[in-house]
Formats: sequence, structure tokens, C-alpha cells
Amino acid sequence: MNTRLSKRAVFIAALMSATAFSAQPSLAASNLMELLFPSRRIEAQPVMPADPPSKRTAAPARSQPVRAPIKRVTVTAPTNYDYKPETLVAVDFSKVDPQLTASAHPVSMAPTMEADRFGLKIDHLKEAQVQAEKRVADALLSFYATNQKPIWTSSYDVTPQAKAVVAQLARAGEAGLDPLDYSVKLPGDAYDRSDIPGRLKLLAEFELQLSARALRYALDQSEGRINPNRLSGFHDLATEKVEPRAILEQLAEAKDPTAVLASFEPRNKWYAELKQRLHEIADTGQPSVTIAPGTLIRPGQSSPELPKLMALLREKAPKAYLEQHDLVLQQHQSSEIYDESLVQAIKDYQLSQGRRADGIIGSATIKALVGESSQSKRDRILYSMERLRWMPHEFGERYVFINQPAYRAQYFSGGTEKLAMNVVIGSPRNQTYFFNDTIETVVFNPSWGVPRSIILNEMMPKILSNPSYLERSGYEVYDRTGRVVPSSSVNWSKVAASGGGVGIRQKPSLDNALGELKILFPNSHDIYMHDTPAKSYFKRDMRALSHGCIRLENPRGMAAAVLELSVDELKPYFGKNERNVKVKSQLPVYVSYFTAWPDAATGEINYYDDVYERDAYLQKAIAKTTALRQADMLQTANL
Repeated sequence: MNTRLSKRAVFIAALMSATAFSAQPSLAASNLMELLFPSRRIEAQPVMPADPPSKRTAAPARSQPVRAPIKRVTVTAPTNYDYKPETLVAVDFSKVDPQLTASAHPVSMAPTMEADRFGLKIDHLKEAQVQAEKRVADALLSFYATNQKPIWTSSYDVTPQAKAVVAQLARAGEAGLDPLDYSVKLPGDAYDRSDIPGRLKLLAEFELQLSARALRYALDQSEGRINPNRLSGFHDLATEKVEPRAILEQLAEAKDPTAVLASFEPRNKWYAELKQRLHEIADTGQPSVTIAPGTLIRPGQSSPELPKLMALLREKAPKAYLEQHDLVLQQHQSSEIYDESLVQAIKDYQLSQGRRADGIIGSATIKALVGESSQSKRDRILYSMERLRWMPHEFGERYVFINQPAYRAQYFSGGTEKLAMNVVIGSPRNQTYFFNDTIETVVFNPSWGVPRSIILNEMMPKILSNPSYLERSGYEVYDRTGRVVPSSSVNWSKVAASGGGVGIRQKPSLDNALGELKILFPNSHDIYMHDTPAKSYFKRDMRALSHGCIRLENPRGMAAAVLELSVDELKPYFGKNERNVKVKSQLPVYVSYFTAWPDAATGEINYYDDVYERDAYLQKAIAKTTALRQADMLQTANL
């Protein structure tokens, strides 16, 4: 009898335990994380519940009902776009309000004789067939309808100023632009005086064409040929920074319109140094050595490419390196076998280039030896000049500059580099954005508000398997009011299906993902600079490893710089509690992307790997834009 009771008690206890384990308390919560991180898109993905621990499945096998998969949303990153160039529209004066033209007063037309000598009138412009970007076309209609006076012609002649501007546009290649995008056919000085209507028709076409191309040039120089925000979701830069109508008015009033056009070119030292190097490369014709694509030579292997690599080493290696290794290089100049006697020489060369010395002759080592062709360097400079046009043309006296392909952050004051360091940027899957902002705050001993993308994409499977994982790992969960709640009280299946409802943060500690400080420049992408406990990443050649934020090799140095303090003066801010310190003199930060960039000290151009492959997308956009513009100009020339 006692034995039966004992067995029954064990059974009931086991049943109650199993019931308690399977119960799921609910949490009344709303979509807080949607508000916090709205810039990423969510997609539903079914996920099977994690298997319970083996000790809970040791009961005799029974038929179990099939469990429906848990729906789980994930956050997808922005993508690259199929670039669409700015379409061209007709400059159509038939759309101009007649009352506007009737009430208009030609500029400087007081003397009657001058009015009589004025050749072009609004009616002549109406017959011209010119196409331009919509902003340009709107500016042309507005300007000529109200002023009713040409800029580039006087009576029946082309002005000297017009000829100077045509010549200036023909030299657009000096600024890394395509001269054909701005080409205008200059009417001859001689004309048939018996055919004044024919002359006026020709001058009307020229007048509108030159104004349209001059405006295009000014806009291209001030804003770029390409709208960066149409390239990908990773670009977030200001556009339409100048007013086309105002530019026309400047050109009309200026004694020297070429100076007006020249003023729209970027004016910083970086642009000037890139432009200078562009001219130098254009004059070189250095031959290049071709190594077979995919060449990979490990110690002990043989390759017909090895003698060419030995010749390159003897030609391009540093003098100190050659003094030590020239003999072994000579011994292998005709050999295809990569033997042990050569391995140390290769390792030393890799070290001299700042790379990991593994002795394997692969793409990185070959690239360092072969270098880039003149055309490749020229292309990278052109891309960098275009990207500079997207940014403020003057960076200011004091700023932070981050160049993602270089994996470097620099602090400038008084136009001089005061601090530089290695950084870790977003991985190719979690790319760092290209944008400008203003540094406002340094947070010491920061907590880490885990981005929704990381919660849903990476942490959720672990949480569904074991909600206590969060507390054990130093995280805390908070509801929509900011109140901390136990992770076990959250219906994580509901959170996984909806994509929101609660937030997760990591408390300040030495193991915190943000380290001991973060530097904030509030933006919609939740990107900032911060410390990291993963210091070994800074020793790697390829440092695109983060979720998108910028990890600093010397965070205290950067924090002291932006706060205008010494590093020692930061010591009182460190401790256990989170502390915000406002930057007294806020400064811009440029989170940029340049695969060719001048050295701050020497001005020499350094070239970097296109880690996010953005050069290729930019090149396609430029090609599409050029094709659209020049097809229109060819059509116009054939009319």
C-alpha cells in the first residue's frame, strides 16, 4: 500500500513539474523597438522551438502532437539600388504664365537704343529645343520669363564672356568631369545679315543650351553628378544644396562668369591634392606586370608565376629589405619552386607592408607587389572627387574624419591632424553608413541598448531556447515604460513574431560591448564611436567586423580630443555608473568612404580596398548618367 502511494506521489509530482515547465506567462507590451529603430525592415521567418533538455525527454516514447513553428521576424539591412539617373525634360516656355512675361522688365534696358539693339526676345526662346534636368529647366523658365534678357548674347553676337564659359566647360576634365556633358556648339561670328530670323533662332538655341550646361556644371561641382542616396540605403547625405535660379542670376550679373562657375568646385585641401594627382597620373604610361588571376602559392609548391614575383620584389621592395634578402631573391629569379629558403624573405616582405606574415603568396601579397595600374588609380581618384562633392566643401577648423576603407579615424584642429587611430567598421553584411553629423556627447561607463537587428537576428534563437541566457550574460530587459522586468516574464514567442514589445540592454561593466565609453552624434542609423573589449581586432588587416558602429583603438584619446581635455582629465568620469558629458564646442564628424585619399602629412595618395564594393556601383551610376546626357546632346546636334 505504501509502495503504491509512493509511486502515485512521484507520478503527480512529475506531472505538476512538467505542467509548470510548459506554462508561458504573457506580457502586456507594445512595439517599443519599432519606435527606437525604425530604419530597418522586418521579415517573418518560421523557427521551430528549441528541443527541451534531454533530461526532460527521457520519459517513455509517446505520440506527440506536431508543434507549429514559431514565426520569427528578422531585420534586413539596406541594399544597393539599381541607379536611376536624373531624367531630362524639355525647356517648354509654352507653360509660362503670359501675365508673368507681360509684367516682366528686361534688366538694364532703360535706353531706347539699347532696347532696339537687343536681339533675342522671349518668343525666340520659345522656339528653342533644349532639354535639361528638371531643376535646371524650371530655373531657366523662371529666369528668362521674368528677366527677358539674354546672358550670353548681345544684339546678334555672342559675348566674350560666353566664349570664355564655353572654353571653361571644355576643360571640365581637369576637375574629373566629362567635358562632353557640358559641350555647347559656339555660333560663328560671321552670319548672313539678310537672314536675321535664322541668326536669332541659332542664338536662342545657344543661349538656352549654354545656360543649361553652365547650370549643370555648377550643380555637378557643388552636389556631384550622382545623387548618393539613389545608390544604396547606406548613403544618407544632403542633396540640392544650391538654388539653380540664384546661380543664373549670379552668372547674369557677373563681369566674369567663369569665376562664378569656378567657385562651386570643392575648396578643401583634400580635393586639391586629389586633383593634382589626377593630372600627374594622366601624364604617366607606366607598364604593368600581370600575374595570373587566382594565383596562390604555399611553401613547397611550384608556380610559373614565381619568377615574375621575384622580379617585382627586387624592383619594388624597400631598400632595407633588399639589403637583407637580395641574394636569395637572385637565387630564385628563374625558379618556379617556392622552397623553405624563400619563405622567410616573403614573411619579412609581408611584415614590411603591415600585413600578417603567414608566408603564403596570395592576393594581398601579390596586390602589394603588382600595385594598381594607372587607370585603376585614376578611377579611384575620380570616385573620391565625386564623393567629396557630396560632402560640405569646407570641413571646418575642427572635425573628426573617418574613412571606412582605410579603417582609420582622425581628429583635426586648426586644419591639422592631431590624432589618428585604427578603427573597426561594419562588416560587409552590416555596413557602416556614409553620412555627416555633429558630435554632441561622450558617455562614460555606458550601458548598451542592443539594436533590434541584433536582438531579432542573432539573440532571439538563444532566448527562445533559454530565456535565462540574458541575465546570465549581463543583460536586462525593459518594457515600454522603461521598467526592468525579468526575462522569464516575457512571452518571447510573441516578441519573436511581432518584432518588438521589449528592449534589451547590457549593463555597464568591463565586458560591456561598448567598453568604457561611447561618443555620440545622434542619427537615425544608431551609429556611434565606442570602445571595445575585443582589442585584438585592431591588429587585423581587414577590420570590417562590427555590426555597423565604429570601434576605436584609442577611445580615451578621441574622447579627450572632442571634449578638449587631456586624457588624464578624463579619469574622474570612469567608474560604475553611466555618465553623460556634453561636448562644449560641438564639432562635425564625417563618416565617409574613400578608396583613394591623401596622406594628412605628405599629401601622397593612398589607395584602399573597396571593402563594400561601392566603387563598382558608383561607376555604373556614372556610366548611366553619362549615356543619358550625351544621347540627348547627340540627338540635339542632329536636329
